[in-house]
Amino acid sequence: MSDTNTDAAVRDAEQEPLLPQEPSIEQPEHAQPSATGRARHKTLQVARHTTTLLCVCLAAACLAIGFYILYILFHVPALLAVLRGSEPLLESASLIDMNDDAVLFAVDIQFPDWGDRVANIPFVNATIYHHGHTVGWVYASNLKVTPQEKRISLYEVFHVADSDAMARLLIEAASSRRVAVNAQAKIALSGFGKYLPIADVSRDLDVVLPPPPNVNVTACDVVGPVVDMRRGGITAQANVKFGLPAFASANVSPIWLDFSYHGIVVAAAEVGPMSIYASGVGDLPVKFNVRQIETRAHEAALADMAIKASSGEGFELAVSGADPSRYHAAPLWLRQALRNITIPVRSDMLQLPHDVSLPIEDIVKSVAVDKLYGYWSAKDSFNPWAGVSAQVSIDIPNHSAANVKFEIDSLVPNIQLLDEDQLPFATVDIPTTPIRMVQTEELQFVASCDYDRVGLSVIPGCELQFTRAMKRALSDRHVAIGVDGTLNVSMTTSIGQIRIEALPIVTSIDWKFDRLEIAGGDRELRVSQPAEISVTRIHVLDTTRDQIKLEIDIGVENPFTYGAFISDMALEVKYAGLHIATVGVKELSLSQGTNDVTVYVDFNNYPGDPRQRMLFLEASSGKNVTLEISGFPNCTSISPLEESLRGFAQKFTIDTSQLGSHSSSPGMFTGKFPKVLREVVFHIFTMSAEATVVNPVSGASVWIQTIDAIGYYEDDIPLGVLEYDFTDKQPRQGQPNGLLLPYNQAITTPRLPITANETSIGWDVVRRAIGGTLDVSVFTNIQMQVGNAPLNFTIMGRNAPVKIRL
Repeated sequence: MSDTNTDAAVRDAEQEPLLPQEPSIEQPEHAQPSATGRARHKTLQVARHTTTLLCVCLAAACLAIGFYILYILFHVPALLAVLRGSEPLLESASLIDMNDDAVLFAVDIQFPDWGDRVANIPFVNATIYHHGHTVGWVYASNLKVTPQEKRISLYEVFHVADSDAMARLLIEAASSRRVAVNAQAKIALSGFGKYLPIADVSRDLDVVLPPPPNVNVTACDVVGPVVDMRRGGITAQANVKFGLPAFASANVSPIWLDFSYHGIVVAAAEVGPMSIYASGVGDLPVKFNVRQIETRAHEAALADMAIKASSGEGFELAVSGADPSRYHAAPLWLRQALRNITIPVRSDMLQLPHDVSLPIEDIVKSVAVDKLYGYWSAKDSFNPWAGVSAQVSIDIPNHSAANVKFEIDSLVPNIQLLDEDQLPFATVDIPTTPIRMVQTEELQFVASCDYDRVGLSVIPGCELQFTRAMKRALSDRHVAIGVDGTLNVSMTTSIGQIRIEALPIVTSIDWKFDRLEIAGGDRELRVSQPAEISVTRIHVLDTTRDQIKLEIDIGVENPFTYGAFISDMALEVKYAGLHIATVGVKELSLSQGTNDVTVYVDFNNYPGDPRQRMLFLEASSGKNVTLEISGFPNCTSISPLEESLRGFAQKFTIDTSQLGSHSSSPGMFTGKFPKVLREVVFHIFTMSAEATVVNPVSGASVWIQTIDAIGYYEDDIPLGVLEYDFTDKQPRQGQPNGLLLPYNQAITTPRLPITANETSIGWDVVRRAIGGTLDVSVFTNIQMQVGNAPLNFTIMGRNAPVKIRL
């Protein structure tokens, strides 16, 4: 017991502070302590227990902190499970509204691989910084994901704190396709544990934006272009429908864009308001305005665009937002951003839809040729030329109510032709007289040209390429050439005058055709009056049994300036595969007015071939006769033409009902031929007929040998039959070869017996015509002798006037 007391006394002593000894003052044995002494004693007692209390408090605090850390660590797996357990998937997004201060949006986020944990975040308050400047902040609350509900639907507002910072953020995103921001967020974690703290999160994000998606675009409800009286220039508007490959919706206020070329604003567009529905399908109204030309630099910019587009090089426009002060529908930060964003747009992105382009045959309505003549001779085999004056009516379908002015004041081409290897082989020499086009109505035009001489000059050394091109066109019916050159154009339009120097024209012509024809319908070659052709002389040069050589003089009264000169050319003529003739010309010259042309014909005689009879029958009956013309070796002295015509063959049809007609008809010409049959008289009492004929053929004796004929009234009422053999009956002349027909003399045959039809109808018709005339159609087989050539042919004379006498 005494030891214990001793140890306690020692400890108390160690805890007491060491104080200096003061000199002892003897006190009376029973004296009371002073106040100072009592205070000192109390202080020593408190100091003795403070250290112990502090140690206990510190230990308790450490224990509490340790338990809290353990509490947090206990919930870390749940937090990590939220962060790492599932990748979020954006299901849909919607931009609902936006203004200068806020952007209202909604998103649906799916966690498809979410486990069996529950995530509950009371709130998140995130602030976005861009290069140290506050862009804006968003506050979201009550975010909860469970195994049963793996989707979060947010309907939030992003508050724009700094419009300039927001604009800079959009500019960086658009220009570099990536954006660097700092995101700082306060996240309440009490949903994972009641006593978990609010977490401060800060992270630098470098977001790479995906490439723009492929968008299906369709323009509909197109109106215009029309002259814009308010803004100037011309304006067209349309509703653009598009589809995005994502489930997104948006409502975007209208924005204004400027389209610039080399710093010159050439057009502007008002785009929006844009509506994108939840399916990704959107509507976008667009008004596009092409500005009025104000300066020479503006005109030069448009001309340069046209030149690059025509050459295939293409051009690039710079698209940016209009001046923010010009419109106020969109938020200021968006207008500022668009003003400083420049997007290059190449011309190949501005192609018209395929259904907008029109074939040339659908817009060319008529071609009126006032003058057309050509020249081609052996002397200038590789330098033919032509003169042409024509008008072309162009009518473009106006489905969009367009109303603009477009006229070509002057168009002067400079063209060369290319072969199949795209090498030039000829130049087209065109005078400086320009082509012009005037506008008559909205999208209706009349183009006209008047060229005295358009020449084709083959480049020396390229004669073979020219010959091949000609042969391909004539023999193979295939025009395949390239065209390379330039155009000097001056135009007057609704936006002003445009002059383009050396506009490239590079194209290819690949045209196959089965037959040469003039297009019918509204696009026919218009003639106001048919040319008149008259046979003035038929002269026999030589005859054999199988061939008659003829020289035929033709007078052509040409009311137009359609004409040509060609030194020489011959073609074979076939009917039903039968080579009936070879027709040629020498020094053929046709011009306006009266022309005398000599045609050389080698007529091949086939007395026993029924096709020859059928040819004369069809021609005399007014039916369509199909002939084939073809070339042959040495058919002309013009070298490339001769090479081309060797394999040339072309069928064409002649409407013989127009031959000899003087009435107005749609034909290109009418014919006047020598009148062989002058008069026919029928004698009732003697039942005979006599005819007066004139032979128009000189150079050989012409004999009629036999004649078999049947007469009809109105083509179906038989009147009588005539059968007569002049060689057997020995007519007046008494010549053994039959009835001689002297050249250019009227000869009356003897009365030839008629076997009348026994029906009463035929006789009634004849009796009523006594003393007058009756139109009779006569089907006739005739055998003749022309020089040394026997001819057998069948003809059908329609409505020949026959005098009826007693």
